[in-house]
Amino acid sequence: MDEKVIIIGGGCFWCIESIFQDIKGVLSAVSGYAGGHDDHPTYKTVCMGVTGHTEVVKITYDNDQISLGQLLEIFFVMHNPTTLNRQGNDVGTQYRSAIYYSEESDLEVINTAVANAEEIWGLPVVTEVDTDQVFYPAEAYHQNYYKLNPQQGYCQYVISPKLTKLRQKYAALLSVILLMLVPLIGTTQDIVIPLDGEPLETITGIPLMKVNFYLMNAENRSDPKTTVQIGENIKILNMEFEGLIRFELGHIVLDERQVYLPEIKNEIYGTGSEIIREFTQPIEIQGGVNIFVCETYATDGNVGELLGFTPVLKARQYAYEYNTPRFDRIYLSYLGLEEATTLVHEMGHFLGLKHPWRLDSINLELQGLTSQAIIDQNHMSYTAEVHEFTDQQLERMQHFALQFRRYLCVEIDQ
Repeated sequence: MDEKVIIIGGGCFWCIESIFQDIKGVLSAVSGYAGGHDDHPTYKTVCMGVTGHTEVVKITYDNDQISLGQLLEIFFVMHNPTTLNRQGNDVGTQYRSAIYYSEESDLEVINTAVANAEEIWGLPVVTEVDTDQVFYPAEAYHQNYYKLNPQQGYCQYVISPKLTKLRQKYAALLSVILLMLVPLIGTTQDIVIPLDGEPLETITGIPLMKVNFYLMNAENRSDPKTTVQIGENIKILNMEFEGLIRFELGHIVLDERQVYLPEIKNEIYGTGSEIIREFTQPIEIQGGVNIFVCETYATDGNVGELLGFTPVLKARQYAYEYNTPRFDRIYLSYLGLEEATTLVHEMGHFLGLKHPWRLDSINLELQGLTSQAIIDQNHMSYTAEVHEFTDQQLERMQHFALQFRRYLCVEIDQ
């Protein structure tokens, strides 16, 4: 037996431990803490963020049965390595993505796995990679947590769905993972996740999504008129999605910083997104559709150059089907908030449609959309005549909300 060790962290250690306990070739998976500066970390101090540690799992494995590369491929599929200090609703440095290794030869394997993960997700990986980090086992009650507490709320609503999905769909992902690993390990090896879980129940019904609004430049914009416009937008959303998805106002957050929508878009579609993190991280609420309302540049006649946009999910479907996509946000301008159909349009993008409008030939011609190529390159206009979705589009959006953004649903009416 060629026994080796790797320490990994990707959110709550209960979830990481439960996944790798079921992998053939893994000899043990122990929950604990690493990457900090305190010699006596406890769950309480780690959760307070004062020790610098992250929740990790120390994996001991038989390299004759499974390689480090294969373990890391599973690791990068089962959590989101592109969100800094966050996994789903778990937020804080103790939930950061991390890999701690001890053998120098492991670094090349880790770097290759990171590169593969960035190709899969289409976004920069922020996983911390370091060597010689001291591992501190977590308290006894954290060990083997999922298997001992399957009825606990977090286990039922976070871990169980992920385990079931992975067990059911891993066969479909196996060829992708092994193809990536062939140059790395030379030969393919079997990875076995027992298919003993209950089949994933097909959820049908009407999901309820909370919608949070963040008013930037609030000193000049937080007036009764804006509040009325927000209420009107929620009303229009519910009219458009009636019987399929329900929206409810969650929070209105005021922030005095002045942010311009075109600059935000340039950052997202440019080389970096530091400006996004700077103004979103301190105020963003988890567990809802977050809508940032910013200033825009205006031309003559007070026509906004940019009314709104929604970042495209760049991860491949199988990756964000199991995880939280990086962007759970819609960006609007204050001018866009005044237009009744702007948010409807952007919500269509958010829920999975590239261009969610049905336009007749006259409207297409009036808007200069004279070819499919032009249509593909441009957003549609925001007028009262173009707010209707097709039945097929609504069905797709409901499916997307239920299956891929289920973590945003507050409840589902059966």
